[in-house]
Amino acid sequence: MKKTLLVGCAMLMAGAAMFAQGKAEVSPPASQQGGPVTIKLMMSSSQKPGVSATVEAFNKAYAGKIQCDAEYLAFDNVFETLEILMSSKSNEYDVFAADGPNVAAYAKRGYLTPLTKYFSKEEFSQFTPPMQTEAMYNGEMYGAPMGDSSLVMYYNTALLKEAGISYDFGKVDGEHRITWEELVQMAKEAKQKLDPDGSKGIFGIEFQQVGRTYQMNVLANDFGAPNINEGGLSVEGLFTGSQWQQALGWYQQQVNDGVFTKGIKANDTSSYFMSGKILFYLGTTALPGTFDRNGFKDYAYTYAPCFSGHEKEVKTSCGSWTVGLNPYSNKKDAAVEFIKYLCLNEGSDTYINVSGMVPALSRQFTEKLLAEKPYLRIAQYEGAHTALVRAVTPAFNEYTTAVNAMWEDVRNGADPKQAAISCEAQLKTAFAEYQ
Repeated sequence: MKKTLLVGCAMLMAGAAMFAQGKAEVSPPASQQGGPVTIKLMMSSSQKPGVSATVEAFNKAYAGKIQCDAEYLAFDNVFETLEILMSSKSNEYDVFAADGPNVAAYAKRGYLTPLTKYFSKEEFSQFTPPMQTEAMYNGEMYGAPMGDSSLVMYYNTALLKEAGISYDFGKVDGEHRITWEELVQMAKEAKQKLDPDGSKGIFGIEFQQVGRTYQMNVLANDFGAPNINEGGLSVEGLFTGSQWQQALGWYQQQVNDGVFTKGIKANDTSSYFMSGKILFYLGTTALPGTFDRNGFKDYAYTYAPCFSGHEKEVKTSCGSWTVGLNPYSNKKDAAVEFIKYLCLNEGSDTYINVSGMVPALSRQFTEKLLAEKPYLRIAQYEGAHTALVRAVTPAFNEYTTAVNAMWEDVRNGADPKQAAISCEAQLKTAFAEYQ
């Protein structure tokens, strides 16, 4: 664990030193380039509320100089469209959405222009530590973080009351967390009282994104395991190792005991929680907005749990969209002005306020924001102490497909060791393409 932290710190220090080598390049006013310039942005529709508000503000601020035209694609279509366009060296879009974990893959394929020379050391340091890590690949900044995400544990207050279970959540903070073992005990007690024969379909614990590496991997991380081996192109001995096997085995046991769900898809878990079918629910800070829109009030929140005896090893998931600069764009100066407006300057505040995302900039954790959205205090703490970005690898798509399948196989009864052996073998072949 200490070695991992030292390596991470060294990477950030190396990145900071690299930024310090030169001054940030300042783009000349667009008006000096022959008049108003129109740039095109491709963005995921999932980010439309915050981004569209920012684009509108940008176009007003840069009226007569730069005009940004945004197109919003369905989440899954973003990745396919980007592959098609960039493999053909298209300059249709000047700026595009790059999901944070894919930054390394896109950089490796030549789909992104390094942004290092456009951001000074002081500007880059404004991003929170995990977002600095997500933005970098091989010593260069390739993605500008728009926002972040964090893991929070929600609990159904009505179910706890009905089951007659009390717990002093007021004593819980980042240094003193509830344990997974305590959660399991309460979950089993509640199920015995509320649904002893299982006819009501009540479960004790679930992840919002069940079966997906983004949140599931924290179970292994909580035992001190990394997401991927050093270098980003190997998992040999990782998933078959003691820490991952402990996590996979523990998870399968809880599924078998009916504590975690089985068969429910990630897209449906929030509905189960809001309908009183899940007691403890681990999800992102975007969920309170969903709860409010659906009139759900029987919930409270606290810090993500840890395993007993591993309190200092707890990790939480993080990361979100970045924006990248198309290397084939012939309007790079104007595009950079927009990127910095959206991710660093005035527009970043518009985006965070409208989108509800966790800030990617340390300065945005203002008392006003934290008073309006107190659950972001948890995100602020986790971002500074426990947040761990997803596996940094140019083969992230292959990685997440294989690891998602491993979690789902274990959930459905596969032997954890055999599932891990299969996953490692699959990724060894996939990684070979990037060696």
